[in-house]
Amino acid sequence: MIFLEPQFRNEHGEILNVINTKGKAVGYLSYMYKDQGDLYVLGQLEDEGEKQNFLDITTHFIGGLKQSIAGKEDAEPYVYIHLGGEVLKLGNSEEKASEKEEEEE
Repeated sequence: MIFLEPQFRNEHGEILNVINTKGKAVGYLSYMYKDQGDLYVLGQLEDEGEKQNFLDITTHFIGGLKQSIAGKEDAEPYVYIHLGGEVLKLGNSEEKASEKEEEEE
């Protein structure tokens, strides 16, 4: 089981530590946004055993951020979440981002 613990916050973003049940920091989750609603989410997890919990928490967290910051749930944030060297997929938002990248090339 993991928890999010606030570490730093300002008017354009926040850094949250990912804490395990022993109180040890095992990663982080951060977000930043611009006034126009562009949302950037970065995260990293060290503990492979908590991968699914991290994905579940992160997916719901990003959904809430999209509603509160962008004002609509269909706005797609820029997301980069990884476990060690592996980039973690967060469902539809990652698929849409990769489709946009392919279209631009």
